[in-house]
Amino acid sequence: MKNIILYLSLLFLPALIACEDDIDVYNAVGNDRLNFYYENQYEPDTLVTYTFVYLPEEQMRDTLWFELATSGFLTDYPRTISFEQMPVDSNAAVAGTHYVAFDDPAMQDVYVVPANANRVRVPLIVLKDDPELEEKEFTLRIRIKENEYFKPGDPENQIRTFCITNMLVKPTHWNGQAEWYFAGEYGPVKYRFMIDAAAEIGVTVDDDFFFDLVGDMYNVDMGLTDYWRGFFTTALEEENAARAARGEGPLREAPEPGESEGALVSFDRPF
Repeated sequence: MKNIILYLSLLFLPALIACEDDIDVYNAVGNDRLNFYYENQYEPDTLVTYTFVYLPEEQMRDTLWFELATSGFLTDYPRTISFEQMPVDSNAAVAGTHYVAFDDPAMQDVYVVPANANRVRVPLIVLKDDPELEEKEFTLRIRIKENEYFKPGDPENQIRTFCITNMLVKPTHWNGQAEWYFAGEYGPVKYRFMIDAAAEIGVTVDDDFFFDLVGDMYNVDMGLTDYWRGFFTTALEEENAARAARGEGPLREAPEPGESEGALVSFDRPF
């Protein structure tokens, strides 16, 4: 038996050596790939909407963070990341006006994958300098740009889109779940009221707030949503009482075209 195994080993050894000679050794330099890492892998290029309305009026910039992941070998040296802005149909964000340009000297040490890392979190600095942000949304659509260290990776993980504004924007997760459990129908006057009321106790009513409450439709904490519905209802009653004392009517949305007065703000369930 041992002689048979030895014979077979000798028989196939030249073929194995020949196959080994044909294998190309992977060269990491210039061949590594780079992808955006999306918070929701099932919805690539999820739109990130940002508004300055939650910040103090005097604050003129803020930071949005997003992640990238490499494929290939780790390196013992840092590698630069490059981005390029893509065209959009209208209201394209302008570098230096709505965001700090990716090639700005102040950012040269920021867009880098550190040594021995395959994942990195990098900032987008958004700016509030443009007065038009009060009435418009500006879109920044970017993709990964090939450079000496990286080539674009998976085509479905190459784009990120940011919407920058200083307008009040309906939260993405103010959906049917949110309407039913605590918020009622959306309205800009109501939303502004909710932001101001919760700010008094140090809570920011943004999209993360809604996501935390109803983002998992199969696991909604009804005790917590009932608390917030009660909180906003009580705050609204106090606001309307104060308005009545000043001789004003209850809080309403702005009238729709053809209406003499807008809808009353309430936290009643819409159905």
